[in-house]
Amino acid sequence: MDDGGDAGPDAGTVFGRVQIRPLRILVADDDEINRAIVEHLLQDHPATELTLVEDGRRALELAQTRRFDLLIFDLNMPHINGDRLIRHLKASQSLNASCPMILFTAAVDGSGGIAGNRASMLADMILPKPIRAAAFLEAINRLTGR
Repeated sequence: MDDGGDAGPDAGTVFGRVQIRPLRILVADDDEINRAIVEHLLQDHPATELTLVEDGRRALELAQTRRFDLLIFDLNMPHINGDRLIRHLKASQSLNASCPMILFTAAVDGSGGIAGNRASMLADMILPKPIRAAAFLEAINRLTGR
């Protein structure tokens, strides 16, 4: 979907007579299957510019240099895990400090949180794995206002 280039502020898709700026989403997950699922689920989402990376270090580099509309991180990744990424981005007042952030994890407890992980409370939403299409798309629409 995204080749890593920035299309610029004027890029958009025309639906009827309204031009919609692409929804820029960064997804960091070390699992190739999860990245493929996310890509598949968003292929028909209107005007979406998806950037997929395999580890937290690359996600941090991109989140510090490019503006996104939504950040989605896996909790357990190589180099930097998802909750540490969220803590760092919010504390550093980076480009994406106020960007909505979703944390993916298979470790969701009965309350919808992550047992023993207070840092995950910084995420705007925690979504359990395996990824459920309806819940995932609803979360994106709710957090981005689309």
